[in-house]
Amino acid sequence: MTDRIYYRKEKLQGACWEYEVAGGWIAVPSPCGERHLLHHQFSFYRPRQVEVRTPHGNAVLERTRAEQWFFPDRWFSLLRFTTDDDQTVGYYVNFSRPLHELRANYYRDLDLELDLWLDPDGTTTELDRDEFDAEILSRRLTPDWAAAVDAACARVTRAVADAIAAVGPDLDRQRDPVYGLPRFILLA
Repeated sequence: MTDRIYYRKEKLQGACWEYEVAGGWIAVPSPCGERHLLHHQFSFYRPRQVEVRTPHGNAVLERTRAEQWFFPDRWFSLLRFTTDDDQTVGYYVNFSRPLHELRANYYRDLDLELDLWLDPDGTTTELDRDEFDAEILSRRLTPDWAAAVDAACARVTRAVADAIAAVGPDLDRQRDPVYGLPRFILLA
């Protein structure tokens, strides 16, 4: 029997939610050596149509599922939103404290408000900078944490730009064949 794994996401202002992870720990090869990540997959209750910038132009896709990778050594997690036939709708980088274990098989991260949306063609859109800045002003977000998030955001943005320069405007061209994780995020 496999042990059940739980995840708790907390916000700086006190909100939190938790759920059982549908997945588990994976070992993914990377240019820096094998990386151990927590992988989670889920479906949305209601599909949603969204316009997406793809390598072939704009398309309207129906977002039905997602998968998420949590990093115990990075200040972010990554979500990949998909269609029923596994087309990428986009990637969402959620900047947070690195994932850590609270107790056996129960993991936590703290959302630090800043996010990036990545279209499949590599177009990058920063989200919630105003909320991030407000948390700094309120002193709930420490200067050290803010600096770590800004540095992580710069690394992810640079890794996306490097991936586009190397293989063209298609973030999915270098996804791990087993776990679907895009290579750019392993370089960030």
